[in-house]
Amino acid sequence: MSLKLALAAVLRTLRRQGRHSQESLNYGSSRTYMFRLEKGASTVTLDKLESICAGLGISPLTFLALTLSANSGHSTQMLLQKVQAELDDFEHSGGGEVLKAEVATGAVVERRPGKPVDPEKLQKVLKCKAEGMSQKMTSEMLGIPKQTVHDLWRRDVE
Repeated sequence: MSLKLALAAVLRTLRRQGRHSQESLNYGSSRTYMFRLEKGASTVTLDKLESICAGLGISPLTFLALTLSANSGHSTQMLLQKVQAELDDFEHSGGGEVLKAEVATGAVVERRPGKPVDPEKLQKVLKCKAEGMSQKMTSEMLGIPKQTVHDLWRRDVE
């Protein structure tokens, strides 16, 4: 089963169980959109999911757990145990602190576009630069592509 179909089944079930009409859950969406969701013909954004769940009186997390359960055939209890283990690993590895830093001001923190720089690699390149080596020599000595050396050559230690 696809996630769209699982979501459709959960939405139908919850709506019927709570005796909600499609119109009562649309929150700015058309009845056609709600119909397409229940057919499995459309996907939902996180913002729309939050609105629909508010109308259903459940948490989006509950809705997603039910959807993943319907999709995989596993019980919600088993899925929640897996989620708890993953969350514990995330916290144990320091992910919670990193996440807090990413949204420190209530918005995602701005960062340079592109792939984050490997600080160890940057240090090595800048050390070679400080020692007077050329970019080509640095590339050959460190085994790093010339373009990567060139990009790092112009950066400062962050």
